[in-house]
Amino acid sequence: MHDVYAGVPGSERYAGFWIRTAANVLDGLMLAALNQALRLATGGWQVFGVALILPFLVTVGCWVALGATPGKMMCRLRIVDEPTGGRPSAWQCIGRYFMALVSIACVGLGYLWIVIDPRRQGWHDKIVRTLVIREARTP
Repeated sequence: MHDVYAGVPGSERYAGFWIRTAANVLDGLMLAALNQALRLATGGWQVFGVALILPFLVTVGCWVALGATPGKMMCRLRIVDEPTGGRPSAWQCIGRYFMALVSIACVGLGYLWIVIDPRRQGWHDKIVRTLVIREARTP
């Protein structure tokens, strides 16, 4: 398999487990705040489906439009298509979201795989052929 970043001077580095965990925690906190704001705006009443659909719409929408969620952007991370290094397709983003749920459901093993994988891919990344990279710092 072709590695678009191997041996390229100054290339992006693969994002490891802890920085990705930090980004996910930040995203979780922001989604919780958004969910709470919606509950307050509706007088404490919220349709159960909104609580399930909102994270999907926000997360996948950010991945498609920006290549990263706000938490990933704050950690200077970006999701890219594995073969090209470009932005992942909408289908990859949708698949990645649902496969991430599977990675979590398997006692978190799909996420822990990031620790031992040479390109720091979780199962959800491998299945849909994405990478999470650290953005190069600009001088």
